[in-house]
Amino acid sequence: MSFPWYLKPDLFLHAEMLDKQEALESAANSSYATDQRQDKEIQSLKKRVTELENQLLALEKILSEHGILPPMPPEPEAPPPDAPARFPSRTLETVACPRCGRRQRGDRNFCYACGLSFEYENEEL
Repeated sequence: MSFPWYLKPDLFLHAEMLDKQEALESAANSSYATDQRQDKEIQSLKKRVTELENQLLALEKILSEHGILPPMPPEPEAPPPDAPARFPSRTLETVACPRCGRRQRGDRNFCYACGLSFEYENEEL
């Protein structure tokens, strides 16, 4: 006894479904790889921007010392060494430590370089 036509397996349909599944999996993997590449590129660009900002600041200081640019404004007084740095809120963007000037994520509790503690105004009890 054989199966009716509607119960017989269609091998071509099954092969086509497997091909589509494989195409979807490879698209998902390439999308993930693209995201990873973009994340790495963003991080390297942020690092490069930080380097360029530091170079620009040094160049502006030198040019102002030689009278080519107007004098640099005086640097603000540093808070007492034990006073924590205060920020409005945590963020995923980079912030500069007020004590040492190192740029880092804005969601840290301490500066990774000098150990200055960070406080956030929206977290006060």
